Amino acid sequence: MSNNTIARRYAGAFFSLINANHAASAAKIWEELSALASLCDTSSDFANVVKNPTISHEEKLAIFSALKKSGKISDELYKFIAVLIEKKRLILLADIDKSVKQFIMEAENKLEAEAVFAEAASDTVKKELVKRLEHLTGKTIVLKDKIDPSVIGGVRVKLGSRLYDATIKGQLDKLKASLM
Repeated sequence: MSNNTIARRYAGAFFSLINANHAASAAKIWEELSALASLCDTSSDFANVVKNPTISHEEKLAIFSALKKSGKISDELYKFIAVLIEKKRLILLADIDKSVKQFIMEAENKLEAEAVFAEAASDTVKKELVKRLEHLTGKTIVLKDKIDPSVIGGVRVKLGSRLYDATIKGQLDKLKASLM
């Protein structure tokens, strides 16, 4: 089983548990989880604690217990982290955070779309794209746009696992493939 699949299962269980039993404090817990996942990227010492298998379970629990006592993480998140440590899955913390964010988006009927333009698109173009994607999916679209001059013109949109390519480069690639 892949790490993403495992992370998604842990995230799904944690998401369901928190929303069912701690709905009032769910937003705070998700912020705490994201902060820990971000800390893995910004602090090599913290990343070492999370990823290093030679650090004992007890030492890891003591570190997270200190975070709980200082008010940096909630009791619910601490208990979840303890399960991850016990099951030797703490290394999946960043993937679990990404999966939780996906569950939150699904619960709020939102979908992330990544649009790639050749140059910066105007707000009008972005709003029209969002409007069309919302009509297509029936969900609220959260648009993330990128600039890649190699697409030459048009737009390439990644919507979940689907890719819509209306770029000049994409059209040229299709033409090239049909001629060969």
